[in-house]
Amino acid sequence: MKRKIIGMVSAISVIAILLGTGTWALFTDTETSTGNVFTAGTIDLEVNDQNPWVSTIDGDWGDYKPDQTVAAAQITLENVGSNPMDVWMKITKTATSQGTDTEPELAEEAGTPKHDIDTVIRYELTVGGTPKITYANNYTITTNGTLGTTGIDTYYIWIGNIAAAGTLTVDQNFKMDTGTTNWAQGDTMTFTIEFFAQQSEGDTTPTAPATELTGYGRP
Repeated sequence: MKRKIIGMVSAISVIAILLGTGTWALFTDTETSTGNVFTAGTIDLEVNDQNPWVSTIDGDWGDYKPDQTVAAAQITLENVGSNPMDVWMKITKTATSQGTDTEPELAEEAGTPKHDIDTVIRYELTVGGTPKITYANNYTITTNGTLGTTGIDTYYIWIGNIAAAGTLTVDQNFKMDTGTTNWAQGDTMTFTIEFFAQQSEGDTTPTAPATELTGYGRP
């Protein structure tokens, strides 16, 4: 009996040794996916076939008169990126000046120069063929709100959403107020137009610019 027990202990010892040295194996299978890459999408706005945009929108604006409407050249926006984008536009007045003084102008100003023609130029905006701001809205470039108007200077206006490879047209008209008198003769104003594009998709809606024009922000 003792010899049988010793034999059993010896067999168990051999099994333990075999397990410890890995002689007993399990079937296995490993699958590996390699070369995984994240690629960020793109947001890229092209204006009038230019990227970056370097041209001006002015036409024959050298002889502007009261009650005259001057149309800017049409602007075509194209989304050449891979993601849909929201687009805003902002007009910023950079300077006004006396320009060429005339005798009637100097007589009306009576020694006090006046050259804020930004207060008397009415603004009209059409996007994609649909009027967005009309003369009836009484908007001018100025932020001062004079002459009972509302200023658009430095404020973002939401233009719309453009899909990847999509386009959108922007038309603008500028009209000098009918009641403008001799003080404005020869005066000049320069301004910039800026388009701001932002991705329009995400887990949360991307935040719009803080200085949107009241009533003309992203819906």
